[in-house]
Amino acid sequence: MDLIDAYIYEVTRRIAKNKRNATELELKSTIEDMLPDNYSELEVKEVLMKLGNPAKLAVNYQNGPKYLIGPEMYSPYIQTIKLIIPWAILITIIVHLVKSILLFPGEEIFLTTIIHAFSITIANIIGVVLQVLFWVTIAFIIAERYSTTNIQIPFITGSNEWTPEDLNKIIVNSKSNSIPLSDIIFSFLGIAFFSFIYFNASRLIGIYSSDDRIGLKFVMPIFNQDTLLSFKPIIICWIVLSFALTLYRWKVRQWTMPIAITSALLQCFGTIVFIVMAKQPDLIHSAAIPYMAAIMETTSTKIMVTLDRILFVCIVITILASAFDIYSGFKKAKLNKDEISFKK
Repeated sequence: MDLIDAYIYEVTRRIAKNKRNATELELKSTIEDMLPDNYSELEVKEVLMKLGNPAKLAVNYQNGPKYLIGPEMYSPYIQTIKLIIPWAILITIIVHLVKSILLFPGEEIFLTTIIHAFSITIANIIGVVLQVLFWVTIAFIIAERYSTTNIQIPFITGSNEWTPEDLNKIIVNSKSNSIPLSDIIFSFLGIAFFSFIYFNASRLIGIYSSDDRIGLKFVMPIFNQDTLLSFKPIIICWIVLSFALTLYRWKVRQWTMPIAITSALLQCFGTIVFIVMAKQPDLIHSAAIPYMAAIMETTSTKIMVTLDRILFVCIVITILASAFDIYSGFKKAKLNKDEISFKK
């Protein structure tokens, strides 16, 4: 049944979601009708070979034909786009992030520079995505219409002629334990955003005043950068491990128990470091407290109490968010383990 399930999965994942359940039942019934009562694995492979490549069969269940890309090339075409676009977006963000840091003019307001860099990065991401879609589509159109040999596409499965043995490599991901690509992208962006904020907190998080000539004017930082950087080796270690885990999650694309355990350890490690960092007595810049007290016409003691409450709320939110992520990861990994045990 593993080969049959994998074959049905390979067909239904290529069609519209509202047609998948009906197609799955229909295709399963068709395969069972073609098999004898006590069938062997060899007979299953013979039936699947008669049905042919799942990518081609899926075309019969689509709402309409593919005018630009034919059925033989459509699946590699979509897989190529899914492979290139996330990397193109990630590389664009990293390039603009590094460029913004290296070319940062010290006389400008850091927050204004970030907003400007963010808007330029978004515009460039849109441009890169459009360029990728355009050139990949053109390349496949030319390859399909003018190539006389079977096209081999690096890193894309299914480029060779299909056989039932290819189904042994298929991992059937259910909605309950799959890792969406959006989660991977947001993880990369979250790591990059945290790293950027951590190493530039003294120039970004602070007290601003309004100036008629230059707009916002940075007065002083809120956090003590030296105190933050005293945790730099630990933070760099956490960043590297988190980045490596995200890459591995991208490769596997489903929750497993090792991923859940590693993710839980990193969550606990990061939460503990954050709590220790937040409890440092010299975390807040000393000059910021009397300055805020003077602006708000209150005492430094009340400002300190307010800041302590804000840090406490941040710690509670971090603990709850980490606990929820850990619980969710183990739940999805357990569902995946139960499904595998059921199939066996």
